[in-house]
Amino acid sequence: MKAALITLAVTASMSSLKTAIHGHSSFLKTVKDRYLDGHVTDRLKASSVLSCAQLCLRRTPRCRSINYGEEDGNRICELNDKGLESANIDSSSFVSISGFIFAQLLNLEHHKSCMEIQEQIPAAISGVYEIYPLTDADPIKVYCERNIAGGGFTFLPQSLTLKSDAQQIIDSLFKDKKNVLLKLKKNVDGSEWYTLIQPHPNYADIDFGVLVNNFSGYTKPNNAFMQKYVFLGILPKSMANKKTTQGFRSNGIIVQFGNCDANPNSFFALFPNHHHQLPYGHGGTSGYENSGIAVNWRYHAKAVTSGSLKMPSKFFFLTELHFGGCGCYTSSDRWKKFGYNATAIGIR
Repeated sequence: MKAALITLAVTASMSSLKTAIHGHSSFLKTVKDRYLDGHVTDRLKASSVLSCAQLCLRRTPRCRSINYGEEDGNRICELNDKGLESANIDSSSFVSISGFIFAQLLNLEHHKSCMEIQEQIPAAISGVYEIYPLTDADPIKVYCERNIAGGGFTFLPQSLTLKSDAQQIIDSLFKDKKNVLLKLKKNVDGSEWYTLIQPHPNYADIDFGVLVNNFSGYTKPNNAFMQKYVFLGILPKSMANKKTTQGFRSNGIIVQFGNCDANPNSFFALFPNHHHQLPYGHGGTSGYENSGIAVNWRYHAKAVTSGSLKMPSKFFFLTELHFGGCGCYTSSDRWKKFGYNATAIGIR
């Protein structure tokens, strides 16, 4: 009879697991009543599955999995040099032994994206993780969103804009180019809200663009003098420079405007504002500041109620929206309606 695969955190939460396993970000993928035969490198005593996992981690990378069970009244911990990545669960290597547990160690520190973590470790929760999006490059700390809109979103830190390989990192992470998750923060109470940005039905086949410190193919942000930014392009300049109905969907609701003069602005730009500069037009007014697309996308935001850990402030940006000709120019320092004051961007 085939054993069921179960993913466990072993302890009540991922954070306690991290502490218990000497700072390693790891989960155990377990198979009850199964034993991996023929790959044992060490046979030790351990008081629990967690203790056995600790012994395995100390021998990483040689140790890839463990067999844990009771034999002659002793709790036995066997360390294996192979795991599920090289041995099929239905192969003859897996023997049915009642009371034994086979456990595969999955190390979060070597995953490339939040989507990869979600796919391989369903028990992982939303929070800050260290990922390795590029081979032979330093890791980055990102916020992984596990619950909203199917999860798997990697939220980008402000520090990404300072990295010389930032665009390569974005290119490796941004595969789903028709879904970008934005989180909004309210300064008054720190509450978080979200909206899933998707293409307008008129442009359903046009991919979004995510760039770092450049706007190639789009139009220049008004606040580009701040130098560092993450750019979310909705329509490229070559398509936005038309007198057509344009916009996007916010949590499934169409947010649109008529581009009255074919001005080709169609983007969000997110600024760390490292030097605390005043945004373009600060203190000024705009005819499209307090109505239409400038506020409608925020109106459709939904509260984050999944119980996720709050996202640290280093993931939120001063935000510029610029659409049209008769769409809007606005920056988040001027947002009064709904109380939001900053935005975070998640891609997958």
